[in-house]
Amino acid sequence: AAAGAIPLVAARVTLGAGEGVAFPAVHSLISRHVPKDRQSTAVAAVTAASYGGAAFAFGVTPAVVLAGGWEAAFYTFGSAAIFWFPFWAASSFKVVNDAANGGGKYGAESAGKPGVIDEWLALVKTREVRAICVAQFAQSWGGYGLLSWLPTYFEEALGVPLGDLPAFTVLPYFIQGIVGVGSGVVADQWLREGKFSTKFIRRAFQTVGMVGPAVCLAGAAVLGGAGATDANIFAAAVLVDVGLALSALTLAGVSVSHLDVAPRHAGLVFATGNTCATIAGIIAVPLSGWVLEATGQSWSAVFGVIAVLYVVGAALWWAWVGDE
Repeated sequence: AAAGAIPLVAARVTLGAGEGVAFPAVHSLISRHVPKDRQSTAVAAVTAASYGGAAFAFGVTPAVVLAGGWEAAFYTFGSAAIFWFPFWAASSFKVVNDAANGGGKYGAESAGKPGVIDEWLALVKTREVRAICVAQFAQSWGGYGLLSWLPTYFEEALGVPLGDLPAFTVLPYFIQGIVGVGSGVVADQWLREGKFSTKFIRRAFQTVGMVGPAVCLAGAAVLGGAGATDANIFAAAVLVDVGLALSALTLAGVSVSHLDVAPRHAGLVFATGNTCATIAGIIAVPLSGWVLEATGQSWSAVFGVIAVLYVVGAALWWAWVGDE
């Protein structure tokens, strides 16, 4: 940053490019190296770790900046990644799933396709992959939009002092991590016991993980317009935390569906859905700000848009989600 705007932008683009391939690569590894009846747990654990990392960063960054300046935060987190890399590079994993030779409706059928583009085009034409894309878009609209505007909501709508905001904005990440891991463990347990089909489990976790937050957001919107009393602040905080906790149930839904329907292309399908999620985040944050301004700071309008997208996404997911 000290070198100027152009090097800073270049560094940020490079960082984004590196982050963009990380999760698809991890999901490709999971599809090959984790037994099928443990994959929901593996996906949930990896994603929950990212929630924990975000919460940790939110918590320690102010202290790091106060102690060593803003540069110290960049050096600290960058050095942590460099320290981790040699251990990762030296790791080896046993292949337990030969994804190229079956497993999943689109595991082997597209193996003869001539190139990645052709494989990708064949995949995105299927309703199972479209279900993943729609669900990722809808829930990420809510995730990015809500978490980005959450501090403003508590400060402006409910009058929470700026110094008290971390207690309301960091806790949701920890709750999501705990619920997310739990959802993966339960989903795998149900699959091993044969209690429910794979499709029902994916449908159930994803639907509750989207409709539940929609209901909670509707309640938070009502409280935001009812006045900044202690009771309203507490109730709104509980609703937001419950909504975000329920959203973590999707780690046993859309977050693992690509491993069911296209294990050979798990990374590619995940990347496609994640791109839709990123597009949603790019649109949701500024559009939510515009809605706030256009409606005279109506949080009901902002939360209403998110809730509608959640419900529509859940309905399409229920109709299109794939099975083994």
